[in-house]
Amino acid sequence: MNTELLGIYLNDHLAGTIAGVELARRVSRTHPELRVLADDAEADRHELLDVMRAFGVEPRPHKAAIGWLTEKAGRLKLNGRLLGRSPLSDVLELETLRVGIESKAAMWRTLQTVPGIDAERLDRMLRRAESQAALVEQHRIRLAPQAFNAPHTSGVDVERTFTVASSPEGVVEYLRDFSRTEQWDPGTVTCTRIDDGPVEVGSRWHNVSTFLGRKTELVYELTRDDPQCLQFVGRNDTATATDDISITAGPAPGTTKIAYHAHLEFNGLAKLGAPVAKLALEKLGNDTERSLIRVLGSVR
Repeated sequence: MNTELLGIYLNDHLAGTIAGVELARRVSRTHPELRVLADDAEADRHELLDVMRAFGVEPRPHKAAIGWLTEKAGRLKLNGRLLGRSPLSDVLELETLRVGIESKAAMWRTLQTVPGIDAERLDRMLRRAESQAALVEQHRIRLAPQAFNAPHTSGVDVERTFTVASSPEGVVEYLRDFSRTEQWDPGTVTCTRIDDGPVEVGSRWHNVSTFLGRKTELVYELTRDDPQCLQFVGRNDTATATDDISITAGPAPGTTKIAYHAHLEFNGLAKLGAPVAKLALEKLGNDTERSLIRVLGSVR
């Protein structure tokens, strides 16, 4: 057997698996329900490394670096939005992920022709790749109509994903009362409930914040109140702010994974300030993440 050529082949696929892990992680930040893909991709990378060790093939660092850079470079493609995440990004990322999984499946099939490899392991890896491809395709087909029917927007987006040391139920109960933004949103000066009764969809708050050195007032409304997702929409004459908060169980008991997505849509001449607002919103996103971890508990 020509181990030199086998080494080149396996290292090329190792670079692909590294790119796949990075892409799967990015996809899971937007769609937490696809976190299993990131976990599987990481497990597949370790399986491939085991196969390489069995043949005495050393991983080549420069190939790993190429895989990492390839995924990062893929983020530079234009998806119809300059400052924010495009709805088309979901479709393109899932298609790229699907192609990578098909390539990985082809590698496992190829290795089935090479003597000396555990046939049971290869069968298992091939079945897992087929299961991954089916899951990606299911979500891709579901998201495609939403992407192509999405309204044109000119706003900016910021996303953060982190884990806190509180139960999902406790996190939902705490965050659904938007008046508590005074405790965790660094930009909020005051936030006051403007209606009565239990907090539910339709509840509203008057929020006073500082942004780009100016005081801003918005009326926020709770527009989604699910055990795993909260959405607040704030409006004034110049902007609409949408906060989507996804809440799922964390990796350890009693912890919660929070995926926070803030979208700021400008009206009229205010759109000219979008590039500056993007920079300010990124900093605010970092500060908000730190504040929520402080309030809800740091995972040690």
